[in-house]
Amino acid sequence: METGATLIIFYKYTPVADPAAVVVWQKELCTELGIKGRILVASEGINGTCEGSGDAILKYEQEMLKQDGAQCVAADFRNIWFKHSESTGQSFHGLKVRERAEIVTLGLGENDIDPNEMTGTHIDPATLKSWIESGEDFEIVDMRNDYEFKVGHFKNSIHPNLENFRDLPQALPHLESIKHKKVLTVCTYGVRCEKASGYLKSQGFENVYQLEGGIGTYMKTFPGEDFLGSLYVFDERILEQDAVQYEVVGVCEVCTSKTENFTNCAYGECHKKMLACNACLEKTPRIFCSDVCEEIITAGCSKSL
Repeated sequence: METGATLIIFYKYTPVADPAAVVVWQKELCTELGIKGRILVASEGINGTCEGSGDAILKYEQEMLKQDGAQCVAADFRNIWFKHSESTGQSFHGLKVRERAEIVTLGLGENDIDPNEMTGTHIDPATLKSWIESGEDFEIVDMRNDYEFKVGHFKNSIHPNLENFRDLPQALPHLESIKHKKVLTVCTYGVRCEKASGYLKSQGFENVYQLEGGIGTYMKTFPGEDFLGSLYVFDERILEQDAVQYEVVGVCEVCTSKTENFTNCAYGECHKKMLACNACLEKTPRIFCSDVCEEIITAGCSKSL
């Protein structure tokens, strides 16, 4: 009997000899099983979010975990990490499988980090909970994009002003004061921290950890505790919060009222993601992230007149 819809998030850093071949295989496998979503394949591994019936997702995972078969010609995906969630079946409109230079873009080039060789020590949610409750001396560094941090974050965590993950090398000065402390990196489900924690170690940070399974796993384990607000996720669910009740921490960038509603800067060349409440959007459909963007559009309209 077919079960309800399931959404999975997964990644594995592992050498992929032929990314193009894996892309073809993934497209064929997902199409055959009626699975939708987004999958990135690179020479360093695979990263994906997929949705399908419970039976289809089960068969997909079984194929990925096989020790022989098409996938093992180009890569070894045994022991891949899967994160499961119930879903509506409507998170994706189609299937996109792409080859990329990296499965998450840090952009270090020849100085790139291989998490199989250098990464932070993994700790599970229970260990983090014990650190918090015992008053352990450590710092949580959030490696997500700024708009993700704005709607939800661990209490007293540090965000090093990352507009994008690739900004991490330029953001190091914001972390200089904690270089010799115990540091825990966190992100949505862990894939960014595999590299981010390794990068911190390569830059002389002495005691670096990462949260196993990321913020999403912590929220499932300890719903409504320690993590403030909601978790932004990169599919049409947009926000995820496991607690029955929680405090909204996101702030409208127009009127400063509490909101978790995202929009984009009305200047198309910018299109920066920003928070704007429904009341402000009803009053002013075109909202800009800065005076500069608004002036560009205003100047353009004046010239057209």
